[in-house]
Amino acid sequence: METADDAEIAEAASRPAVVDSPAPDDRRVVREAIENGSGTATATDPPVKRGLPLAYGGGYYEIDWNVTGTGPGTAFAVGVDLNGTAPADETVDFNELSERDRRLLGNLLTAMSERESRLRPGPEIAIPEEYTMSETNESVLLSGEYSAVRHNGTVYPFVLEERREVTLTRYRYTASRVADSTSAYAQQLRDEHLFRLSGLSEAERSVVNEAIDGVYYAEDTDDESFQSLMDQFSAESAIEADSYDGTWLVRYDGEVYTADLSYGGFNQSERPVTGS
Repeated sequence: METADDAEIAEAASRPAVVDSPAPDDRRVVREAIENGSGTATATDPPVKRGLPLAYGGGYYEIDWNVTGTGPGTAFAVGVDLNGTAPADETVDFNELSERDRRLLGNLLTAMSERESRLRPGPEIAIPEEYTMSETNESVLLSGEYSAVRHNGTVYPFVLEERREVTLTRYRYTASRVADSTSAYAQQLRDEHLFRLSGLSEAERSVVNEAIDGVYYAEDTDDESFQSLMDQFSAESAIEADSYDGTWLVRYDGEVYTADLSYGGFNQSERPVTGS
């Protein structure tokens, strides 16, 4: 359990719409939906699942999607080597790649080039991706003509793995604003989810105080203090919860805390599930 101000409460109940990762930016589609009213993506599965609201530009947004069609495509993984070599006639300049290839490799190469190179050979990372048939036909990476790309003067060998034909689904995403600011969203969460821990036994207070100081570990499922305390954390009051763990907003001894509980070994078959 940790004391929580507005920003920490909002963070506990949201997801970022911008992800700092060298992997393909799957959340681009939800930013498009937030900015333009809707966004589209083509993939084997929804690139962004329904769940906690997404934080973007100071606001918070619920997202939803519906299927608009299907079509053939190509799934593959591309592995990039930071410290390899390749023949000149098998090296293509980054600017000669298709627009889709550049989007796939651009952020990845920039992020990876800032890392310390490994001394052993082979790809540093393999990124899974899916292309529509038109993107496949335009792709230089998938043409089989090249084994390396030159980016900002550095040559990066790449390998293609697990290439296969797939059926892709077209998803249309929409977004609805749930709060205009962090403080407004935090107040919504307090109104809807905050509950008071009170009337605790000394043993239960000991569990809570140990959790506030760090983490409380139940030694086994016979821990009656943890079991009785857990019963106060209802699925209905949770910010998010499933059969194994969840997050709650708690007032205890005059302070507001976010509390993360893991209870997989405790009556998990009977634990209600919230969220989707």
